[in-house]
Amino acid sequence: MESDIVHHNRKIVLAIMRKYPGLIPGPQTLIGFQKPYWQYGNVINGKKQIDPVLHFGCFVLGFQRWDIVDYVNNNMKMKPEVAESFIMEDNLRLNDISWTLAEQLYTMTGYKSIFALSGSDANEGAIKLASAYQKQLGQDKRQKIVCFENSYHGSTFLNYSMGDSLFEDPFYTLKRYDQVIRLKRNFEIKDTNWDEVMCVMVETCSYGHGLEPNSKEFWSKIAQLQEQGVIVIVDDIFMGGGKTGTFVGWRNLPVMPDIFTMGKAITGGYYPLSITLYGPKVDEVLPNDFNWEHGFTYNYSLPGILACKRYIDILHDEKPFEEHDTVVATATKIFEDAGYKIKGQFGTLFDIQRGEENKFFILPINATDEYFAVLKEQIK
Repeated sequence: MESDIVHHNRKIVLAIMRKYPGLIPGPQTLIGFQKPYWQYGNVINGKKQIDPVLHFGCFVLGFQRWDIVDYVNNNMKMKPEVAESFIMEDNLRLNDISWTLAEQLYTMTGYKSIFALSGSDANEGAIKLASAYQKQLGQDKRQKIVCFENSYHGSTFLNYSMGDSLFEDPFYTLKRYDQVIRLKRNFEIKDTNWDEVMCVMVETCSYGHGLEPNSKEFWSKIAQLQEQGVIVIVDDIFMGGGKTGTFVGWRNLPVMPDIFTMGKAITGGYYPLSITLYGPKVDEVLPNDFNWEHGFTYNYSLPGILACKRYIDILHDEKPFEEHDTVVATATKIFEDAGYKIKGQFGTLFDIQRGEENKFFILPINATDEYFAVLKEQIK
């Protein structure tokens, strides 16, 4: 039974909701207090259900990895250092765990890291780095940012300028940032003045309008632009963290980015963290006294950094990537046996259709026999 206090507070919340429909803008549904759940979704009327997208692709190990939560809680007495050093000193001073994670990521990827909170600010940080790089080379004329149709890079004004939805929404009157050029994926290099382009940003695989892996011809053009001085940024936020069978989602692409971004799954889903990672080409150009003007109050957030450290340790210890091909093959058979056509597939992401019914799934990278049994029952 609910305690008197909980019952009283719930009555207050319900009264407020009725008096002020919408504590945030837009339609909402009050789902009440925490419902029962299992490793991969809710339990409804005693029956296990799968969360088909694992909360925006973040909880790729499932929803009950208390070892990540415990690791964070047990280490949260460490004092953050970043904010103090921003104000009081000339150099950024990191605590041990931030430094350790940065070194670990460098060993894994060969890229240096800047920690942030969301994919949106990681992507904006990537664009600022590209701008700083071009400035150091005296390429001030390179101001344009190129992106591609059917993309999603975040929810800030600049990120939305590179995507689709906000500027097609009748509730908003905003105009796109005028330095953004949006191209079709079958673009021709000769149709754009690339001498004015600072950077090109592209997702590891587009997913906003169905899974759309880019063609070899597309990536060949991106490589040509990279050789012409355009900084290539790969947005790996949605696809990274393990969904492709590697921690870095773009690893099997034919282009090595100058800068890439990660987020979502990199903490197992439990705490917010994003990362802007930059390679030797950018690093060698930036001066030693480079001033990183992209600080937010909770950048270098300790819970997120701890969670990412623990998540990477889990990947190393439990080796889920060894089962990647088996997980994908098992799901493929289940979908096909249930009469679904696989419209698109990239790593553990599936876009499937049966008649007029369309579904999108992100498989857990550690999917168990029980997960597949529930999946089979849920889609039959």
